[in-house]
Amino acid sequence: MQPKTHWAHTAAAVALLSWIGAKPVNAETLATASAPDSPIVLHYSDGARSDYGIRAVNRRLSDIGVRVSQVAIPDNAQTLLKQSAHRALSQQESDDLIRHFHLGRRELLDEIHNAGREPAMHRGGYLQTAEIDVPAYPKVYDMKALDRETTAYLQRKFGKLHINSSDAGVGIDEVMTIVSGGPYTWFFVLEHNVVGKLHLGKVHADGSAWRISYPGLVPRGGYFDAPHGVVVAFAHGPKHFVMRYEDTSIEGHETLGGNPWIDFSKYEPVLLDHVTTDAVAAVAR
Repeated sequence: MQPKTHWAHTAAAVALLSWIGAKPVNAETLATASAPDSPIVLHYSDGARSDYGIRAVNRRLSDIGVRVSQVAIPDNAQTLLKQSAHRALSQQESDDLIRHFHLGRRELLDEIHNAGREPAMHRGGYLQTAEIDVPAYPKVYDMKALDRETTAYLQRKFGKLHINSSDAGVGIDEVMTIVSGGPYTWFFVLEHNVVGKLHLGKVHADGSAWRISYPGLVPRGGYFDAPHGVVVAFAHGPKHFVMRYEDTSIEGHETLGGNPWIDFSKYEPVLLDHVTTDAVAAVAR
């Protein structure tokens, strides 16, 4: 099945997305949050105690070069983001959002440095990398641009753990800024093939945006079922890359192509609150 034409133009979803509270929060709240209603939480497939709050979550994610931060939403983007809760954005409006949240080479390299890793290519490589036959980055992912059929297709495509690399084996570097809506869920494979489920709370126009920086060679996935949400996505490195569900050369390759946090047996994949024993065993193999 191929995604709808509107999806092809807006590229409306990537490593993305689902859960959390309804109140806008500030960095101090995130740094000290410890209750189950924290706007950011990282769950573990091995049953280890979940981490709540941005500091605790980043301590664990730093082991694999991933970092979550918050950024201010510019005043001149407020009106457009409020409208995005009710309708799909036009191409011109998407282009405007990319300008509002633009990241140049220096800023992209800073994101990599702050996550504790080195760029996949010298000085960041090409700033307009692209998956084959898909519009190049930067781009906007808009939940309102998706119909039910396309959403299910993308939940399956991106929900399965994968990596992004060129045919030369070079990974890409990615920065996703969640500027509206949600909630969202990402997955990252940690040490010993533990799959972390990262929940990021809903973004409000008068709050702060979430930003995630991560490397292309760490197995990851995303799940999105939010009624609305907008992500401004940057990726860079090799000129072209491929989403791969198999690659025995990378750490955690045993997890690729599956995800213990998602039930793929349904036409519309289902995000799970808990992993099953069978799912954990499958990942461990």
